[in-house]
Amino acid sequence: MSRFDQLHAHVAAILPQIIAFRHDLHAHPELSGSEENTARKVSEALTQAGIAHETRVGGMNGIVATIQGTQSGSGAGKTLALRGDMDALPILEENDVPYKSKNHGVMHACGHDGHTANLLGTALVLNALKDSFSGTVKLFFQPAEETVSGAETMVRAGCMEGVDAVLMLHGWPDLPPGQLGLRVGPAMASSDSWRLTIHGQGGHAAYPHKTVDPVYIGAQLVTALQSLVSRELNPTEPVVLTVATFHAGTARNIIAEKAELAGTVRTLNKAIRDSMPERMTRIIKGICDTFRATYDFTFTPGTPPVVNDASVVALVREVGEELFGAENIVTLSEPTMGAEDFAFYLEHAPGAMIRLGTGCPYLLHTPKYDFGDAPLETGVLLMVETARQFMHKE
Repeated sequence: MSRFDQLHAHVAAILPQIIAFRHDLHAHPELSGSEENTARKVSEALTQAGIAHETRVGGMNGIVATIQGTQSGSGAGKTLALRGDMDALPILEENDVPYKSKNHGVMHACGHDGHTANLLGTALVLNALKDSFSGTVKLFFQPAEETVSGAETMVRAGCMEGVDAVLMLHGWPDLPPGQLGLRVGPAMASSDSWRLTIHGQGGHAAYPHKTVDPVYIGAQLVTALQSLVSRELNPTEPVVLTVATFHAGTARNIIAEKAELAGTVRTLNKAIRDSMPERMTRIIKGICDTFRATYDFTFTPGTPPVVNDASVVALVREVGEELFGAENIVTLSEPTMGAEDFAFYLEHAPGAMIRLGTGCPYLLHTPKYDFGDAPLETGVLLMVETARQFMHKE
């Protein structure tokens, strides 16, 4: 008889409820900051299970549930936080499934329906097994991940107070269901945004010598800004500097008064991240001064990098190998340059973002991505057992 038999039995018992819950969320997705019905459904399920929780955390739709272990013994003071995000994306779904989105132009294209259902299932099972562990588990049902405002808001509201470690799962289509992807150290990049307005002197396109052409200056900057990555930074350091928009002009025979550019900067290194505003300003100023233009430049910090803690990853690996076999635990060889506001929790406690295999043939943030039902059992088993073993680790 396996020591996990009781765990498997509890997960199997709640799995139909969790699958139905995911289908309902998938059919009724809500955009960042508008997750009222999603939060209501989570709260109702927690209330029905007798799980204490706080709603409207930080004035948004966030929920913090708390489960207190009742087993006596060592580790009674430890607290682990588990996080799942709830918001959807402004994408028109193309899947032909019974639970297809009923909200036109909105869908769970990043799998947050699965993340929320997984966390609810984890809450239900932990609550049923609370006599098997000591300590406290906090469960963060987070809004507004896609607009990178939810995590920081919840942190400011105090959700990380007393937390010793924090963990999240993210569905990952590159891995099949039943597999986990683990990585120590940088796992996802920071994501900062910038905006530049070049002020020139407009005029007739036939007389460029009488103007200060912001389109020409902007074109120089599109090229020159790339030199920061290719010629100023160590080529072994992953950095992305993207000019994503360039708007100027109203007609083919008019040189514009101004040009507007905007984009993103992504890094894995805090020192490089901190240096980018000065580096960009230096190049922008130099080129604008050279061609007699003025400019307005803003650099807006977004999310920090996600850096996974070695000890937390080691615990997840140990639990994952026990539950699913070592062959289903994959070491990820490289980080991604995408971003996750889970990084804000990691500024207050060690933790890790774990990739949960979904096996979906379509990419995240596309009209046919579907988290699927198969990953739910794996996710709940992992999070419940990791929480229990964390409490008993010295």
